[in-house]
Amino acid sequence: MSTRRPAFASFLFATLAISSPSFAQVTDAKRASYRVAFEETLRQPDNAEVLLKYAQAAAAAEDYEGAITAYERFLVLDADQPRVKFELGVLYYKLKSYDAARTYFEQARASGKTSKEVAERSSEFIRDIDRRWGTSRLTGEFVAGIRYSDNPASLPTGTLQSYGATVVPNPTFQPQGDFAFVGAASLSHRYDFGRQDSGTLETDFSFYTAKQFQVTNADVMLIDLGVGPRMELIDGPLSGVQLKPFVSGRYITVGNLPTYWAWGAGLEASVPLADKVRAGAVVLGQRRDFVDNAAVPFNSQNSGNNATVAANIRADLTHSVEASLGGNYTRYIAMTGFQSYGEAGFGGALTWRFEDPAGINGRKWTLAGNAALAFATYDQPDPFIQPGTVRTQTDVNLGLLLSVPLDDRLTVVAQTTYFQRSASINNYSFNSFSSLLGLGWRF
Repeated sequence: MSTRRPAFASFLFATLAISSPSFAQVTDAKRASYRVAFEETLRQPDNAEVLLKYAQAAAAAEDYEGAITAYERFLVLDADQPRVKFELGVLYYKLKSYDAARTYFEQARASGKTSKEVAERSSEFIRDIDRRWGTSRLTGEFVAGIRYSDNPASLPTGTLQSYGATVVPNPTFQPQGDFAFVGAASLSHRYDFGRQDSGTLETDFSFYTAKQFQVTNADVMLIDLGVGPRMELIDGPLSGVQLKPFVSGRYITVGNLPTYWAWGAGLEASVPLADKVRAGAVVLGQRRDFVDNAAVPFNSQNSGNNATVAANIRADLTHSVEASLGGNYTRYIAMTGFQSYGEAGFGGALTWRFEDPAGINGRKWTLAGNAALAFATYDQPDPFIQPGTVRTQTDVNLGLLLSVPLDDRLTVVAQTTYFQRSASINNYSFNSFSSLLGLGWRF
């Protein structure tokens, strides 16, 4: 079965993506101020100062459309207000109306009355819009940190099985805690075909590495690459469904030794079920070629083909809370029957964005938790381990991640994870607990 460690990177990048942008949480006090400001506009609809206060209160309460209306009415009274135009650009940016946002940022930057701060911030937003939403756009995220794990090599405890006999392992073959440098990178390129179906060519590259300070046989490196066109159906009963056929490749090393290559193709689909609710599914066929190395001289016997189907549903429960649930099934057929297996899993995640409790910069913090279960059954007993017992196993994976944004690009991340594998053969049973502290940067 494939290594479990790189799951850290996907969960971390997903959480960082959710946590940006970092807008303030709506409190009862902000809603009350919004109501008072609105009532005042009814009494003084042509008072510029009243309109400005209402626009600010509406934006704080996340009524972006109301704030836009108030700011634009203010510009009717006084057209040359670069700060107001900048705020309008920010509001349209939050609503993903990037053409309108860019127009207001350009006007704010070009005004003779604009301050240096407004001009620089407007330029930053314009560059971001051009990079993310132009015909060709490249985005990336990087994470680096220090992790401690009490069992980085995923070693079992207690007795082991060998050719059906029970043996006591050498004391060196015991779990050992260790620190590691962890680095991860994710690069995404989107090329917009400019078609009515929102067609884009998507290329995604990810890299993950863990370099142990002492237990170097637990070093891991992973490289993933996926390419495929995404399109949206715009007519008929399937209008709104997005489809993406893709090809993918993967390379993994363990203990600084080549472990396996994988390549394949699949189809991803997603569909809106309701406002702020979307479901998705993925079908993937893949070839894995394991490589013999000094640590595992017969590793190539694990080579084979796998098919995976997965489905998930995501929902914005509130302005600050997002939930997701998913399930998957994998069938792997190896060269040898005792390495072939079927695995079913399911899990979920909950993400909460909340107001800066420390008063650092007013940006939203993000707390994300995930839990997953997986059940696997192998086709045949392993004659070299326990000839009379078919291997079955249950995996439990729990994680908690806190993201604290320092600015628009830099984020402090703290993560803790717990993994437990219970197997019918003790050789494969283990558990590990790890904690990480690091920095994330995106562009």
